[in-house]
Amino acid sequence: MLTLNTADGMALLTMNRPAQRNAMSSELVRRMIEAFDTLDAAPEVRVVILTGAGNGFCAGSDLGGLAEMSAAQRRNFEAESGRLARLISALGKPVIAAVDGFAIGGGLTLAAACDLTVSQRDAKWSLPEVPIGLFPAWGLAAVVDRVGRPVAKRLSFGMEVLNGEEAHRLGLVDYLVETNSLARAYEIAARLAGLPAMQTGLVKEYFAHDPRDGETSDLLANRLFMRAALTGEAQAAFRKFASKK
Repeated sequence: MLTLNTADGMALLTMNRPAQRNAMSSELVRRMIEAFDTLDAAPEVRVVILTGAGNGFCAGSDLGGLAEMSAAQRRNFEAESGRLARLISALGKPVIAAVDGFAIGGGLTLAAACDLTVSQRDAKWSLPEVPIGLFPAWGLAAVVDRVGRPVAKRLSFGMEVLNGEEAHRLGLVDYLVETNSLARAYEIAARLAGLPAMQTGLVKEYFAHDPRDGETSDLLANRLFMRAALTGEAQAAFRKFASKK
């Protein structure tokens, strides 16, 4: 259902329900939350890659499972799925989504919550909930952050299916590949893993806050800068440039 492999400072987390198109069940959501909590506390892990087994990334919520739930269980499932997306956004290390095939419904919002997304050029991206009588109940904040409110609203009506290139143009996708998004994700992860861990975490901390208040945003950036300046990497940089004066 969920597999985890780690090596060289990188963790690969794979949704492994290929027969169900990696649709998110209650158990999968629970295991993903536990896995991300564990990875956040693991100092040897510098970067996380999230992907799906088989032919696609994730087809969203498991509608068969939802059909069997009570109203209270559905409410709890949607709330936990939203908590998972927020956990990814707030994680103290970068998360990269590697999308082959499709990112549909909750699969799209899950990928949008990641810091960087790699997609095949012909992968399908959509929010199909409204046409089948539902609503994309969690993770839309990450979509709004990436594409803005007008485009997020348009996509939420569910009348469009984007390919990877169109999703890239809108900002849902950061990097395009013809095939094998995972290979490209590993290249990016290796570069991120080589950066100072604390400083990459500070970047995530900054962007986890609402930037619309410019003064508050600058005050936060100032505090994070001062924390970074105390590290050995920053001190070495100061010494290097001071010697050139």
